[in-house]
Amino acid sequence: MDKWLEQTHPTVNYVRYADDAILHCRSKQQAEYVMRNLNKRMQEVGLELHPEKTKLVYCKDYRRQQNHPTVKFDFLGYSFQPRTTKSKKTGKLFLGYDCAISISSKKRIADKMEELDIVNLTFKSIVGVAGYLNPYIRGWVNYFGKYRLSSLNSVFQLLRNRLVRWARKRHNRYKTNLNKAFKWLERIRKQFPYLFYQWQLGFW
Repeated sequence: MDKWLEQTHPTVNYVRYADDAILHCRSKQQAEYVMRNLNKRMQEVGLELHPEKTKLVYCKDYRRQQNHPTVKFDFLGYSFQPRTTKSKKTGKLFLGYDCAISISSKKRIADKMEELDIVNLTFKSIVGVAGYLNPYIRGWVNYFGKYRLSSLNSVFQLLRNRLVRWARKRHNRYKTNLNKAFKWLERIRKQFPYLFYQWQLGFW
């Protein structure tokens, strides 16, 4: 596909990872033309484009204001879509086209937390829990935190709830009092702000 695009559609920039690709076109007409030709090319070599994933997406922002049924797509765990953005030069808000962790990626992280069975970890102290979880947390941040780090806030809220449940199971004095368990974890965060990796980044 790469060579075919370079030879037949040299003005079309593209990004590809394995069998996922994004083709950047300058207009809807060009996009439709390229897609028709790409479909033919795939059929010639005995392949086909994924019927659900293959679609035309309009990158709507403050410069591109036309209406189109699809303005969002997912790629490599990120969702690309119109988002309110603050200008680095003026500090004013404007509509940009930007990426952040996708809903499906958040679900995969939630599933991983379930698999790690945080609530039933047998460490005697929260220090052991932090040492066990930090490599996972650091990995999530290093990959998904490159763009719109704040979008990981809901992930860390979910993790915080699991840590509170761990505390309630490990300590009898918190079993029947959810508020006390939350206050205990907040005290730990204030006393040891670098214990969990997300705490170092200002998340709670």
